[in-house]
Amino acid sequence: MASRKRCPSLLGGLLWTAIGVLFLLRNLGLALDIWHLLGRYWPILLIMLGLGKVIEYYRHTEGVSLRVGEVFGILLLLIVGAALTRIHDSPVRDWIWTAPVRIGSSEVGLGTSYSYTDEASFPVSPDTALRIENAYGAVNVTPGSEREVTVRLRKSVFTDDAAKAKQIAARIKIEGRPEGGAEASALTIATNREQLASEDLRFNTDMEVLVPKKIRLKIANSFGEVSVANLEGSLEIATTQRSVDVREFLGSVTVSNRYGDSRFAGITGNLAVDARGRVEAEGIQGKVDIRNEFSPVSVVRASGPVTVSNTEGSITVDEVAGPVSIDARGSQVTARNLKGALTVTASHRGVRISGVEAGVTLTSRYAQVNLREVRGDVRIDSSSDRLICEEIGGALRVKAKGSSVRAGTVQGPVEIESTLRDITVDDFAAACTVANEYARVRLTAAAVPKGDISVRNRNGDVELSLPPQSSFEIDAATRNGRIDSEFPSLKPAAGPGDSVTLKGAVRSGGPRIVLRTEYGNIRLGTGAKTRTERRVV
Repeated sequence: MASRKRCPSLLGGLLWTAIGVLFLLRNLGLALDIWHLLGRYWPILLIMLGLGKVIEYYRHTEGVSLRVGEVFGILLLLIVGAALTRIHDSPVRDWIWTAPVRIGSSEVGLGTSYSYTDEASFPVSPDTALRIENAYGAVNVTPGSEREVTVRLRKSVFTDDAAKAKQIAARIKIEGRPEGGAEASALTIATNREQLASEDLRFNTDMEVLVPKKIRLKIANSFGEVSVANLEGSLEIATTQRSVDVREFLGSVTVSNRYGDSRFAGITGNLAVDARGRVEAEGIQGKVDIRNEFSPVSVVRASGPVTVSNTEGSITVDEVAGPVSIDARGSQVTARNLKGALTVTASHRGVRISGVEAGVTLTSRYAQVNLREVRGDVRIDSSSDRLICEEIGGALRVKAKGSSVRAGTVQGPVEIESTLRDITVDDFAAACTVANEYARVRLTAAAVPKGDISVRNRNGDVELSLPPQSSFEIDAATRNGRIDSEFPSLKPAAGPGDSVTLKGAVRSGGPRIVLRTEYGNIRLGTGAKTRTERRVV
């Protein structure tokens, strides 16, 4: 039976034909807003596809088929078309369609542009508060005269007609609006963009503003960079889409930035940031409070307390003198060289902590935790993690479910509770208490412990290794298992039912050791090595 010849799909041909015609008309000189047409009229492609299927139905009496490729193409067209429509109807349209794209230090515009400059000055008193408003352009603020504010405005007009560009540029003005009566206590610097909003004009306005060195400053911007340097007083910035750069500022800084990177350096004062873009803070001499989503956060060399929260990104904190609090839901955490206490809440990503002078409090879920060189106490609340804790100068307390724990060189008391995963403690020097089930417990003491040892396990083995010269008292028992001892003076004995016990004292006695398990074996070994010796072996 001869196979039916498959007809090619109409969707691909219609799509490429329509787009090709639009761009051809544009190149022939017809003033078509291609992006506007795509954003508004893309459903015509679906209509054309439907008409093609109707024609196919009448040409082929055996029916009409919808191939996998066509289904995929329709879904892709729906997603892209819906996105184009949403962008077309939003304020983002002008920025995407016409704003210049930065490549290195140069700008590439999506069309012909003409640039013009303007300058204006406004007198201010020492106590005047300044507000700068802009959109679709950069704002750069640096020190200038103590008695006036100078604004240098660069106007970039997007049009193919030079004469029309000049006319539009002449209508774009710098406005200074005093507030507070005759002796103005506040001054707002802005352009008259809102007055021109009803017209289809496309332009960018970049501001270079010279202000008194000591000032109360607020900046409201969108779709443009903001940079402030070498000022003192107070600073508030609200912007979107583009970067914020604040350097060498004496005073408090508050920033809200959506979808743009934020960089801060040399700030003597408090820093508060609410962002959804990369945040880098370095050399902050004050309190740091950063809230972010989906992007990396880095805080380096801060002298005050630091609070950072992030979702689905990463957090790096390094060289901080004050206490640190980190909320990292789904974020990678790296914390090192901290002099104050550290509190971390983390989940689903890795956590690396090292070089903490004070204590660490950690709450984690579904994470891999590497914690080392902590001089204070460590407290961990864990679920389904992999925990590695080494070189702990204080106590180690872990309360976990479904987490594996490996601890080494712990100077203070050890308390560990978990389930389902192995627990290993090496080189502990003080009392050690462990509870587990459905997994193994392994303890190794390189020196004679200074406190009691207690291990309670269920459905898992228990192994304890002590130096041969140790003195202790032991009470060990297992059900449905066996007990092995490498200390000659200690011999296991059969107990009631399926139990085996081991009781006695070695030498003059000492710390009390209690080992319990069910459906597992107990092994009491000698010849425990230090961590350095084990590495050599």
